[in-house]
Amino acid sequence: MMSYAALMVHAGPNAAAEARIRLAADLADRFDAALIGFASGAIILPAFMAPPGIAPVFSPALTNEVFEAEQQRVEAELRAAHERFRAVAEREGRSTGWRSFLEQPADALAREARAADLLILGRDREASQSEPYCAVDVGDALMRAGRPVLVVPPGISVLEARRVLVAWKDTREARRAVADALPLLTGAEEVLVVEAIPDVEERELALRRVSDVAALLARHGATARGEALETSERAVTDDLLLAAERHGADLIVAGGYGHARLREWAFGGVTRDLLARCPKCCLLSH
Repeated sequence: MMSYAALMVHAGPNAAAEARIRLAADLADRFDAALIGFASGAIILPAFMAPPGIAPVFSPALTNEVFEAEQQRVEAELRAAHERFRAVAEREGRSTGWRSFLEQPADALAREARAADLLILGRDREASQSEPYCAVDVGDALMRAGRPVLVVPPGISVLEARRVLVAWKDTREARRAVADALPLLTGAEEVLVVEAIPDVEERELALRRVSDVAALLARHGATARGEALETSERAVTDDLLLAAERHGADLIVAGGYGHARLREWAFGGVTRDLLARCPKCCLLSH
């Protein structure tokens, strides 16, 4: 993949999405790609609790009234998200689209991701906690959508990607991430491919691996070099972030590692840390 033809950005659930939409619009212009706005909200009825010792009384009329009020509230949120997307993203010459649904955001996004090469989602824990009915769980999208996910921290409205750090691990997920990020990597001034190693004895093999990746990127037209990073298992994420800072990178590309465990996703340490607290944009693939 040498370019992106269509990008999908999560345009809700609150005004904080405006910066993310601006970033997505800029990327769409850079790649001459269509930009699709997405929002979805589930109708969740509140639980009615009866006082201790008193059996709860269920009223169909009350239930219908609450359901209608909740539906109107979610629909209003979706309309606001659409207006926000239109105000920021729609302009003459830019191809845009809009998709919104009254259903669980995770289910809708996993389905609608078929229309895009790249999903652009926000890392906003406050919104996820205060507005769970319309917030997208980034980890869930990463595991279910079958598309690379660009995770944007709060407040970031520009991604230059002139200098990029690739967090390499010799796995399927990392190879997939590099392939999915090629349009950004080939446009960068320099790509630093880093493999974290626990001790100096692995340095030679690690350098061979990252040199192979850098050479492949060079064949695609990118400027890239490899580096082995000595670190401890507990400090991998922090050392990767320090390496990105030294490199001047505003984008980290990495494999997304996780597996299903009962009704939730369990993630590897670095993936979990990047999803939770990385201050830079991250492109993750599973």
